[in-house]
Amino acid sequence: MDHARRVNIIPQNFENVLLTINRIKGVKDSLVAGLDGIPIGKIDRESSVLSASTVAALGAVRELTKTVSYGDLEQLIVETDYGKIIIEEFGTEHVIIILTEINANIGMIRVMLKKAVRDFTNNK
Repeated sequence: MDHARRVNIIPQNFENVLLTINRIKGVKDSLVAGLDGIPIGKIDRESSVLSASTVAALGAVRELTKTVSYGDLEQLIVETDYGKIIIEEFGTEHVIIILTEINANIGMIRVMLKKAVRDFTNNK
């Protein structure tokens, strides 16, 4: 599927959700990518590298949970000395990636993210 068609898969209201998430104190940025690692919407070098790396990491962690029979992966949170990276799949072909500062309100972000994914899935 070409990129121009893929951008139309993400409804306008999900772009609004990204804007809402980005307004939460401590959120640096968020983006949507396909499970093929290609970013949706904004495309630049950083988004492309982040999308591809995220999808690869998600696949590895999904395989880990499957190998050790520890259930389905719901969300992946990577903690670093700069902040956190929150990753969650939605629908069958997309992932949302959120970059935060160290002091971000992770609870608020997770609530907003779960609501966004639930709304997206129900409206599809």
